[in-house]
Amino acid sequence: MLSQPVTHHLFTVNDIFGNRRIVSAVLRKKIELAAGVPPTVLRISAYWDEVCARIRAWAEKTLDVDCQATITDRRVFGGKGAALVTECPFAFYFAAEAAPGLCALTMDEGFAIRNAASRLGQEPEGMVGGPPLFMKLLAEQAALSLWQNIASDLGGHNVHSGNALQSDPAAAMGGFEPASRYLGIDIRLEIDGQECHIVLVFVLDFLMRFAGQFLREQENRKAEAHSHTPRSLSESVRASSIALEAVLGRIEMAIGDCAQLEVGQVLTLTGVDPGQLTLSAATINGAADIGTGEIGVWKKQRAMKLHTPISDNFVHEILEL
Repeated sequence: MLSQPVTHHLFTVNDIFGNRRIVSAVLRKKIELAAGVPPTVLRISAYWDEVCARIRAWAEKTLDVDCQATITDRRVFGGKGAALVTECPFAFYFAAEAAPGLCALTMDEGFAIRNAASRLGQEPEGMVGGPPLFMKLLAEQAALSLWQNIASDLGGHNVHSGNALQSDPAAAMGGFEPASRYLGIDIRLEIDGQECHIVLVFVLDFLMRFAGQFLREQENRKAEAHSHTPRSLSESVRASSIALEAVLGRIEMAIGDCAQLEVGQVLTLTGVDPGQLTLSAATINGAADIGTGEIGVWKKQRAMKLHTPISDNFVHEILEL
């Protein structure tokens, strides 16, 4: 059995329920707001779900194990809080020019041990107590792979930069100076009944802009999806324009005869009643007669007065959309 190593967490949630780790969603939100986490960041839950899914897939591939990934805490920090990251023996930084948003990540000793064991084909028990620097070097490729996976969707990151991975925190965006502000996301990995922790460190201003854009795109997708519902389609059809014509009479003629028509030629309309007009609607299937009426004249204005209601067939087709 792998002995429980000393872990290096960026932060922990105060457990007011004794030894229980269950924290209600409402309480967790209050804790995160008290920790300075902007509400906009909390609202992009779909993004954080995707982050957890990617970290889980990354961990399973890296360690060749099954695991679960859960966000346990979020916290804004800067100044003195930066030391919580820079003092972690398994912290990895990414160059400012390649990583304007996700600028660092840390892993605890438990994950570093399992990663080293996986890389060397050994059991984790045999790696306990190994030199931290050695295990950190073995974890560099895994850290870079995770950063590339998460940063690829943030925009503005050069995930193919050859010098993205750095050892000096001063090379990261903001240099972890007192005036810089960051957001740490603590992800718990449950592996074989034990816990490991990965912490992602974001530049807060960058993440705020990303969260705002994410929410706008989410609203646009919802609006677009709503526009394709049967009700919205019906509303769109009802609001569409259609051409109506008052037709006095119609005649049929061969296409060849139509081609020989000349200016001044008289076409006879037989059986036409000047007081009986047909209201015709232009549809994609051609003209459709939908009612009858008579012509009315007042001064220079002309109008059509309906004698019959609009055709039931035409109305039903519209209502069924």
